[in-house]
Amino acid sequence: MSQHKLWKGVLLGALVGGAAMLFDRDTRSYVGEKSRSAGRTCKGFAKHPSEAVHSLRVNYESMAKRLNDGADSVLDLLNKLEDIMIKVNEMDKEVQEQLRAVNNSKEAS
Repeated sequence: MSQHKLWKGVLLGALVGGAAMLFDRDTRSYVGEKSRSAGRTCKGFAKHPSEAVHSLRVNYESMAKRLNDGADSVLDLLNKLEDIMIKVNEMDKEVQEQLRAVNNSKEAS
């Protein structure tokens, strides 16, 4: 039951906030312009549903390609980071060995 109240409150807040923003002339003209544009697009898709499907498919393929390219970039970065971490670990071992050698030579003297 509390979820209903939450969503009702969110919706009511959005409506009140949206209505309050319409007091601004620039906002009203922007909302009107975008609403008319969305209406024209919906009418066009209603008259030519195959264009809607084609547009959806093209946008989906474009988004999927971007996502794959982004994932590839992240994997490349992770591989480079792994290589760097391996090199840092090797350098750390070398430094530790050099410090042990210095400590051993101090103890010997």
